[in-house]
Amino acid sequence: MGPAPFQASASEIEGGIRLLEVNGELDLSTSNQLEGPLDDATASPASAVLIDLSDCTFIDSTGIALIVRAWQRVDTSAGNGGEGGLALCCQNEQVRRVLEVTGLEHSLRVFPTRDEAVAALRG
Repeated sequence: MGPAPFQASASEIEGGIRLLEVNGELDLSTSNQLEGPLDDATASPASAVLIDLSDCTFIDSTGIALIVRAWQRVDTSAGNGGEGGLALCCQNEQVRRVLEVTGLEHSLRVFPTRDEAVAALRG
């Protein structure tokens, strides 16, 4: 049995939060499918971006790098007077472990559920 097919979808949810849902393995071979939507979501100042990794089954350094770049773009906007923010939600233990080992779980706002992440982005 092979890995689940990768899918990345972008939408806007209530309150103007940009939601990116990641399904399957986020790695070197699939990261290009998330890069465009992630760039679009973080392009405008005062972005509130939620990356939902709940259905992400694996993440490698390429996926981590995409998230870090998005975080830096949103953080830079917020530092210049923007109201943006970036949050992740993830329940998959393997993916959370990677976030923990890389230190991102302590640098980024990571929540177990989408509802908690949305609440944090709303302030």
